[in-house]
Amino acid sequence: MNRIVLGILRRRWLRTLLVGLSTLIAFVLLGFFLAIGHGFAVGLTQVGADLLLLEPAAGGSPLTIAVLTTVRSFPGVRSAVGVSVTPMLFGADRHPLRVEGLSPRAFLEVSDVVRTGALPRAQAQTWLTDLTGALVTDEMARKNGWRLGESITLHTMSHSSPRDLTFQIDGVLGKITGVSPSSDVNVHLDYFRHWSHRDSIDFMFAQVKEAQQADAVARAIELKFANSPTPLSTQSFKSLLQGMAERLADVSALTSVVIVASLFGLFLICFNTLIHSVSERMREFALLRALGFAPPRLLWMVFLEALIAIVPAASVGVLCALLVIQAFAGAKLNLPGIILTPAAVAECALIALGLAILSSVLPGLRIVRMNCAQFLRKG
Repeated sequence: MNRIVLGILRRRWLRTLLVGLSTLIAFVLLGFFLAIGHGFAVGLTQVGADLLLLEPAAGGSPLTIAVLTTVRSFPGVRSAVGVSVTPMLFGADRHPLRVEGLSPRAFLEVSDVVRTGALPRAQAQTWLTDLTGALVTDEMARKNGWRLGESITLHTMSHSSPRDLTFQIDGVLGKITGVSPSSDVNVHLDYFRHWSHRDSIDFMFAQVKEAQQADAVARAIELKFANSPTPLSTQSFKSLLQGMAERLADVSALTSVVIVASLFGLFLICFNTLIHSVSERMREFALLRALGFAPPRLLWMVFLEALIAIVPAASVGVLCALLVIQAFAGAKLNLPGIILTPAAVAECALIALGLAILSSVLPGLRIVRMNCAQFLRKG
């Protein structure tokens, strides 16, 4: 019986190929959207769960180094990174980039770039000891042709003092997963303050000791500075990202509609293909009935034809989705949860099996109810 079904699929190879390609594309999209949905549902709660963003409150004074010192010693805070930012230009074509002055040791501790492999330990040690050195992103180094150990001069966007900022590249930052206080070019905060003649910082990143206490620590810090000359606006990244997730709920609903529409379209293609295939072979099924084939065996033949046409292509589609997720989505969308989970793979398998069953029900019932004598006389 299996040989009969395979022979039928080979004889109608173009029809089988088109159904397979449609199924493959549909399951690539299905796997991709399931992984993206998992990333936004789970990844947003994992990224920066122990980090706080501290900024001057509306109408407040710029943050001082004394505020940074106080936050570092605040109960529940593990470390804090002071950040000062300025846009600058590079090269004869004046390409824009962003320069940040960072608290060096706190930055390495909070971002965890050494442990994750984004920055080699030797380069991190060199940067810590070189007060005028800088860490640059791998993307910026490749874009501008910068090399490790090279001395670089950047130009300000205004004509007022200070004009140029010169530094040596001590390290190149690779891909950082999650939230990090790094930018295109990262120099020591003290060097940035000396160059810019500023004693204030623009904002801070604080890392709490317990991620589940992040919101409570944020509220306590706000209360601490509420009546000070420098009131703070403090928010956990978890709250910020959850708010973003709520705003993305409509996008998620739209994604679900796209998935359902694509699967319904695939069902129509498979059903239409199978009903035509069965209609063309009704005399063959009548002959098999006359030879003693029971209706359940004929139903199995129809289901097997749908199964062979759909499931292998669906499996290849899921594998292609895995490759697309690893090569594109994980690199472009900086979320750790963009993966195709075993539950998602099982969901894809059940959908493929369901498509095969639904596509073969009506053609199978037509075979069961046919009048064998009528079809044999027509032959």
